[in-house]
Amino acid sequence: MNAPRSKCLFCQSNRGPFTREEHPIPQSLGNDDLVLPPGVVCDPCNQYFGSKLEQPVLNYAPLGIERVVQAVRNKRGKVPRVRNRDIEIQSTGYWDRMALASTPPHRSLLPLRDGRVILNPEWVDPSLLARFLLKVGLELFTMSDAVTPHEPQFDEARRCARFGTRSHEWDFAIGLYPDREDLVIGMRVDRYGPLETRQVYQYSLGVMASGDVMFGFMYATSVFAVNLSRPPSLEYIMGFNDCNSFTISSRWNVFRSPGHLLLPAFTSRRV
Repeated sequence: MNAPRSKCLFCQSNRGPFTREEHPIPQSLGNDDLVLPPGVVCDPCNQYFGSKLEQPVLNYAPLGIERVVQAVRNKRGKVPRVRNRDIEIQSTGYWDRMALASTPPHRSLLPLRDGRVILNPEWVDPSLLARFLLKVGLELFTMSDAVTPHEPQFDEARRCARFGTRSHEWDFAIGLYPDREDLVIGMRVDRYGPLETRQVYQYSLGVMASGDVMFGFMYATSVFAVNLSRPPSLEYIMGFNDCNSFTISSRWNVFRSPGHLLLPAFTSRRV
């Protein structure tokens, strides 16, 4: 851990206090044990991120939908739900099995012929999502030896994450991993039936040839990447798309007209 103790990573204050646990990846995304040491994020910044940034980001598409599909409970143990005008998508406590409640009650929701249901969910504000990715990336870098996130080259990123400075200009990449079955990393069978172990999230930290510091984050099938050094991410997007079997896009392309979100007709799997 290379960050100075008792100097907040975001507001740069050493006044503190530093008593709250800071999870670089929120507990409501399934992170129970990865916690920053005291002295990295002050209590006021911790409280701000929890209420003003993480809460709206995690309750709207795409992360809100992924949390429902994966049945990831929040830190209070409650199962997630996402509203879509007169339809609410609820977690049942099982992976890949959801309940849809509507007001007024709809007798049926007709799936497409390929087994998918078309929904038009409320999408997160892209500027909030950019700030969230910067916040998570900077915090995770405090646990790495690759860079020191207290350096001046990250001042713009920390100001954007904490205060929203230039958040409307900060690009990020977003995409959808095509094969959900790859999330299954183990399975066993007991007297109650099959029990799967799945990868819920993974992240990558790296420095590009240009010197830009990149943070990549995959949550279930949603894929994100953000440049922690400066707002553009085009270089990373082009390189990623040249090397992978699926593509990611700039926020400017995706959030210009998010349209519909297609969800597969999932089957039940025991948590």
